[in-house]
Amino acid sequence: MFKDVIKGINSIVNRLALAIVIIIVFAIFISPIFSSRKKVKRVKDEMIKIAKALESYYAEKNEWPSSGPTSVAVALKESVNTKDPWGTEYRYFFSNDGYSIQSAGPDKVFAEGHKSGKDDQWYSKSLRSRR
Repeated sequence: MFKDVIKGINSIVNRLALAIVIIIVFAIFISPIFSSRKKVKRVKDEMIKIAKALESYYAEKNEWPSSGPTSVAVALKESVNTKDPWGTEYRYFFSNDGYSIQSAGPDKVFAEGHKSGKDDQWYSKSLRSRR
């Protein structure tokens, strides 16, 4: 009888150990994937807010703010976050036809020239239809 109790306790301990290992594996490998997805969604949401603020500025001034984070931050009236979830300033590109907003993504490196930034996030809008 005592041996049966010990076997039962060992079985429970083994199951608990397995559950703990599964939780640790989840925390190490799976959780960052969901965290990264949340940050990408946050970037997209922030870019939409930035776009609305930029369009409000354009509607009021009939021009885009001059390039550079300081000018854009002033134009946005600090109403939106100017840094992505990874701590890098968003980039803005303006033209007569529209604008683009770029996040460097998790690697914090912007795609330059012909190099493709695999994890860069973009939001672009053409304004040709407004004319």
